[in-house]
Amino acid sequence: MAKSGGTRSKRGGRVSHATVTATREDSFRSPPDRSSRSQLYALLSLAFSFPDVSLHSGVKDGRLAQQLTAALGGLPCRIRTSDLRWTAPDSYEDMQSEYIRLFQIGGRRGPPCSLHQGFYTKDRSQTLQKLIRCYTYFGFRGGECVMPDHLPVQLEFMSELAAGGAVDDAGMLRAQRDFVHTHLGWADDIAGRVAASRPHPFYRSLTTLLSRLVAADEKFIRTALGDQYDGRN
Repeated sequence: MAKSGGTRSKRGGRVSHATVTATREDSFRSPPDRSSRSQLYALLSLAFSFPDVSLHSGVKDGRLAQQLTAALGGLPCRIRTSDLRWTAPDSYEDMQSEYIRLFQIGGRRGPPCSLHQGFYTKDRSQTLQKLIRCYTYFGFRGGECVMPDHLPVQLEFMSELAAGGAVDDAGMLRAQRDFVHTHLGWADDIAGRVAASRPHPFYRSLTTLLSRLVAADEKFIRTALGDQYDGRN
């Protein structure tokens, strides 16, 4: 998880510089002082990262599920979770193997369920350029040696946006709306691909939750802004 130091964006919204300085173990101790939306995106960013011992431990002993439940309970919109299962793979090695199988290893066309947005767009270079401009504009720095279109980075950035703007700050809400629609709208694609790949229940639940969150959050933001929303625009 990223530890943030606040800076003011060019649009006047409070957005933090993200630097990877906290350990994952710290992420399960006490939730940061941030909105439920921001916390949920941060937890998903952690859960979609390459698993290590501490992440597997947090899933296995229920800490991740508890924090997800708490964040979901504070959302301004309802998301169905009754069919989600947060059981962990038997070992952290098993968790890593499943992550690699689903998200990293593939043939000439890449992995079956890539976690890079550019895999799902016609022009990845254009997608990367848009993300870099967006991150730079808001003073966001992702981790080193990580591509800007990697899902955990995008979720971390969205967490920062959700934490940075006041509820009545229309400018920040518009930024969140645009980012969710343009750069997280592929959540349905990855959920479908994972479901078709006979995944472990944890990763099926994780991708399903993300897909539902993105749809519900975009609708919430558009409603807050008074936008017309039909699920397509």
